[in-house]
Amino acid sequence: MQYLLTGLDTHLDFGFGVTGESYYKSAEFLLENKEQIKTLQQIEMPMTFLYRHSIELFLKSLIVIFHKRLKLPYDTEPFDSNKPKISTGGKWKDLFTCHWIDELYSYWLNELLLKHKIELERIAPKGEWQEETTISNIFPLISSYDRDSSFFRYPITKNSTLDPKKHTMLRIESERLQEIFTNHPDTRKKKKGARIVMLLKNDKEEIVDGFEKAENILDNVIQALKDVSHYFSCIHIMTRVTLCNGN
Repeated sequence: MQYLLTGLDTHLDFGFGVTGESYYKSAEFLLENKEQIKTLQQIEMPMTFLYRHSIELFLKSLIVIFHKRLKLPYDTEPFDSNKPKISTGGKWKDLFTCHWIDELYSYWLNELLLKHKIELERIAPKGEWQEETTISNIFPLISSYDRDSSFFRYPITKNSTLDPKKHTMLRIESERLQEIFTNHPDTRKKKKGARIVMLLKNDKEEIVDGFEKAENILDNVIQALKDVSHYFSCIHIMTRVTLCNGN
């Protein structure tokens, strides 16, 4: 694992891989210590961004490494070019400025891994060069929320339909405001433990608006991010060991 202790300027992948590992480990730390983070809103945002960005970095690392080890040119650029690219929709794009995670995954999977599976097995027989269908199946979920690395970075994006799904404090519908404070039996059954509620009054001391802290925001997306990020961390390590001799 020589690459772990050498300068980024010596790395086959320009440092994408070790940087991805740092983002992944940081996301894991935040998730494991979530209860210790002293904030009331948007606590999921940093960890989801870190997971998502680690996936992008791992994919870019793998794309560069596969091109170099398989000696595959980038269109007119040689395989060892400092201007790596990916081909998508019949056009070549600059890898450094491509953030569309589904395009990165599709290119790595279909144009590099599966298309050159036989050659990979020949030059690195100890590696497992096959598609993990569970990852391919959950990848669209991640892409549907954050294709271009903006959804988990900013409170608002171009996708006004999905944005509210990541909000912590949710507006309470008017018919529920009274219900919450009358110990309605249906409400007691639905909610366990303490809750955080903010009520707003007008000059007549009438409650006119209210917000309640949501729990378990985007749980399915967070789990998908965690699973995919872990998978690519493992694939990256395997690739460095079997295909790059630890470099």
